[in-house]
Amino acid sequence: MLTADQASDEREAPPSPLPPQEKARQALKAQALEQVNQGKVARSDKGTTPAKVKIGNDYVQLAHQRTDKVFVILAQFGDQVDNSTLYNGQPRYGGTPGPQHNRIPKPGSNDTHTYWQGDFDRSYYQKMFFDDAPGANSMRNFYRTQSSGRYDIQGTVTDWVTLPWNEARYGSNKGPQGGGGWTQAQEFVRDATKAWYDGELAKGRTAADVRAELAQYDVQDRYDFDKDGDFDEPDGYLDNVIVVHAGVDETWGGGAQGGDALWAHRSWTFPDPSGQTGPAGNRIGGAPVGDTGLYVYDYVQAGENSGVGLFSHEFGHNLGLPDLYSTNGGDNSVSFWSLMSSGSYLGRGRNTTGEFPGDLDAWSKLQMGWLNYDEAQAATRSSHTLGVSGYNTDQAQAVLVHLPPGSTTTTLAEPFEGGAQWWSDTGDNMDASLARTVDLTGRTASAALDAAAWWDTEQDYDFFTVEGSADGGRTWTPLHGTVDGQPIGDTTALTPGLSGSSGGYRQLHVPLDAYLGKQVQVRFHVTSDTNTHGKGVLVDAVKLTADGAVLLADGAEGGPGDWAAVGFSVLHGKDAVKQHPRAYLVENRRYAGYGAYLKTGPYNFGYSGVPGKGDVIDNYPYQEGVLVWLWDTSYGDNNTVDHLGGGLILPVDAHPQALRFADGSLTNGRSQSYDATFSLKKTDAFTLHKAGVATKVASKPAVPVFDDHSGVYSDPAIPQLGVKVPDTNTRIEVVRETQGGKLTTVRVGPAS
Repeated sequence: MLTADQASDEREAPPSPLPPQEKARQALKAQALEQVNQGKVARSDKGTTPAKVKIGNDYVQLAHQRTDKVFVILAQFGDQVDNSTLYNGQPRYGGTPGPQHNRIPKPGSNDTHTYWQGDFDRSYYQKMFFDDAPGANSMRNFYRTQSSGRYDIQGTVTDWVTLPWNEARYGSNKGPQGGGGWTQAQEFVRDATKAWYDGELAKGRTAADVRAELAQYDVQDRYDFDKDGDFDEPDGYLDNVIVVHAGVDETWGGGAQGGDALWAHRSWTFPDPSGQTGPAGNRIGGAPVGDTGLYVYDYVQAGENSGVGLFSHEFGHNLGLPDLYSTNGGDNSVSFWSLMSSGSYLGRGRNTTGEFPGDLDAWSKLQMGWLNYDEAQAATRSSHTLGVSGYNTDQAQAVLVHLPPGSTTTTLAEPFEGGAQWWSDTGDNMDASLARTVDLTGRTASAALDAAAWWDTEQDYDFFTVEGSADGGRTWTPLHGTVDGQPIGDTTALTPGLSGSSGGYRQLHVPLDAYLGKQVQVRFHVTSDTNTHGKGVLVDAVKLTADGAVLLADGAEGGPGDWAAVGFSVLHGKDAVKQHPRAYLVENRRYAGYGAYLKTGPYNFGYSGVPGKGDVIDNYPYQEGVLVWLWDTSYGDNNTVDHLGGGLILPVDAHPQALRFADGSLTNGRSQSYDATFSLKKTDAFTLHKAGVATKVASKPAVPVFDDHSGVYSDPAIPQLGVKVPDTNTRIEVVRETQGGKLTTVRVGPAS
């Protein structure tokens, strides 16, 4: 097992809490991607995933094939220092004044790691984000290449604005949230937005002038707030906002500010489940842009010298891509193989770390609608010639090999009545709902929903609510009611809901009198946070009554009927056996395009402990070849430290044996994955250092065959980096590499 000092060198901000809209979007997207995994979603005529998929009554975006407008604010810090706010009797914020921009010291000869420019002015960022000149290192060119021209960005960068407070007021790690205090980060975005707006008014512009300028940045309805399936319409929020903070990001240690520096992350400003804040008709929270009526909700932020790599990574989150590194500590096998892991920290040598991004992995491109792929079946003969995975050529970029699904069994409670019941499923970041329309027009006296319910959720973090909607499901209101005659209490969001364990089936009674005379929707709704969960929620014996008449009596025996189920399914008996789609994604990784930085960018801090050389790095090459990923939807993340050998999407290592330094200790996790590719060629030799002592890494024999029947792709010394592949009797062989591997033929077939 890797120790702490053998894990990744950069630090990552803890994940921010998901607001309701994002949680719902991720849940819908996960179900849509399961359908892609199973081959149930028809590809577009260009061989990619479709633009949107309908799940229940809701739509979710998949393919991003458009031009986005991005608004970038540059923010530096002022002289005010807050020493009066206390935490545990000590100043919570404190710190020193600033920093302002261009205060990052030029790296000395003993620092080959830190990325630096002489002037981080507005023109630098305008080029870094939006330059479209051939060969220019910009986020625009990166995403145009990754999408093969299907996706583009345009936008503007403001001048540097100055906030009154110092950085510690927003970035201090001393509060109850520790590192990545999200409340403070939201305040930073709010204050940066206000500083820019106030500066525009000081120039003589009006709120109407500013709104007219910003209207071009509100053309999308990210969360489909009106539930019409149209994502290309304004919603009152700026679509894509990036805020650059002066100084070194805490991802890189924070420079002079250290633990007072802000973290690079993507998050949301002031989510408001109560619906009191935000633009008219879509009040989900946010920070106002002065008096324009527009708001900032979703945002990305990173530090002054973060480079195209880290900004592209965080912007990937803005597009809906998850982190592929282990967010719960330790390393997994992804490392430099994807932008959504350490691939955001690549370069081309001395003092360029993070200046250049590495390619997105095939799985990320698949869900964005940017992957041209073939399909194959497990243990079934087929042959495929692949072009490079970095961008489209005349050949496919990858092969999606469909596997038999895996399964898990969850033992719950017997149905309350009959032989069937509804189950919400279980998991992290869950947003499951069971909804139907109820016609209460002409009803004047009373109406109610009754049901038997059983729940097992994480107390005070995961919730079960009954909700109503009078606007076609655009907004939902948690409803008061009783459980076995006792009032339903409030959740931590101060709305009625249930949490913890019911201890058995309980009787729910929820009055619907507020909806008399209307056609409305009602739903059972289950949400969970990012970790720790119970077995979910069971619902049975649902009855809807109005004015003494029974409108519905449903025990689930009749199947879904008119219910719109997202996450919920009919369960017969008490044992829930869930099928989990699985697949291999096979891609051809070459030193072409952004793939070239896999040759020059991976690095190792080889002189830690050597006086004056702690920031000197070794660069070494990740290997070209065919990368085989296991996509297993039974996992919701890549936190292999919690589930050794398994994750949502992990590359299988063709050379799984642990790499060690000359003294016998393990090298760090990133270097363990350098030779994961299958190829007809032997691997490169190179040198790594530990505390200044050299270790010669020898060339290794070629491994052209992946075999999930007899192959072993893990080492007990580094279990979190191994992958336990299912035995589907599938063999994938590299049979030809031509044009330097840019044309590679792989053969899929039975292993025996």
